[in-house]
Amino acid sequence: MKIKKCITLAIILLSATMSGCLSSDDNELEEFPSFSLSDEQGNLHENSNYSGLPYVAYFSASWCNHCKPVLQALDDTIPTDQLIVFNIESREEYSDMNEWKDRMESELERNLSHPFIHAPPLSKSVNVSSIPTMFFVNSDGMIEHSLSGIIDKETMETYWDETS
Repeated sequence: MKIKKCITLAIILLSATMSGCLSSDDNELEEFPSFSLSDEQGNLHENSNYSGLPYVAYFSASWCNHCKPVLQALDDTIPTDQLIVFNIESREEYSDMNEWKDRMESELERNLSHPFIHAPPLSKSVNVSSIPTMFFVNSDGMIEHSLSGIIDKETMETYWDETS
């Protein structure tokens, strides 16, 4: 009986000294990767352009019809110069960002002031596997939230409020 108590006590003490060593902190934020890319007008966008400002990195593709309501909701929610539209599609026929932006403005019946950037390598670096995908990046460049799929406007507003 004494041996069982000693073994149990040893296991408890050993577990207490190792707590945190065997698991990672799920609350630790990741930094959004650095980028230096041109938008549909040829303007260069880099992480440093957004230094000190929260922003949303929105990943989609020009052929994604179910993504339009998400872009519309983001445009309603995210301030000018704090939303970046990134194209994940690497095929040449989907790389014209002017065409994509013009079509979105026509279909959404509004002017979009956000940059449209061809960025397949960036989408791979953040492991975008479905579209639309949004990364809510805080003013320190850290990803606060990431969402994929069709997200309602209220959820976007909540995440934006928490990020900004």
